[in-house]
This record gives sequence, C-alpha cells and structure tokens, in this order.
Amino acid sequence: MTSSHSQPLGPIIVLVAAAAGVLLGLDYYFTPLTGITGAPGVLLVIGSSLALVLDAFILWFGGRGWLFGVFWALGLLGALGTIVAAWFLHAWWLAAAIVFVFAGLIVTLAGPSHPRRAAA
Repeated sequence: MTSSHSQPLGPIIVLVAAAAGVLLGLDYYFTPLTGITGAPGVLLVIGSSLALVLDAFILWFGGRGWLFGVFWALGLLGALGTIVAAWFLHAWWLAAAIVFVFAGLIVTLAGPSHPRRAAA
C-alpha cells in the first residue's frame, strides 16, 4: 500500500471518537439513573458531537487550503466546547472520547500536505 492510497489517520480518529461521543451522549440521555437523563445539556453535547462527525468528513475529503484551516480550527473549538460541557455534566466517558478527537485533530494537522486523490 503506497502513501497515495493510504487512508488519512487523523480524520479517521476524529470520526470514530466523535461517533463514540454521539453514542455515549445518547446513552447518557436515554439511560435511567445516569443523573443527566433527559437533560438539555446532553442534547447540546450530542449535537456538538454530530458537528464533529461532519467536521471529520470535511477534513477527510477536503484539500489543504484555507478551508482546511477553517474547519480544523472549528473542530478544535467544537471539541473544546464539547469537553467542557461533558465536564459540567460529569460525563467522564464522553470527555475521554473527546480527548481522542483532540488527538485526531493534532494528527490531522501533522499529516501529509498533499490533497487526497480519488482512486481510478
């Protein structure tokens, strides 16, 4: 497998961790006796995790121009806001998942600077 056909590791980490955040948020929202069942703050965290999933796809399929920088910065701000909300909700597993989103964003930034090419 050559580097031109390899999958970008950073956006995959962001995608998996943000999807885990969505699933954890849904679990916290619907499972009785979590202490935050039905809380509006959990809906906010679910929405922000969904936005991070979308951000992962944009970083995965987008190029490395100014749009990449905008969505990388938005992902960083979204992850920061999500982890703060998870902290306030005492949703520790969710906060841990978003730490992996941070790691994926760092890996994405350190990744190769050439845009992905579609396979022929």
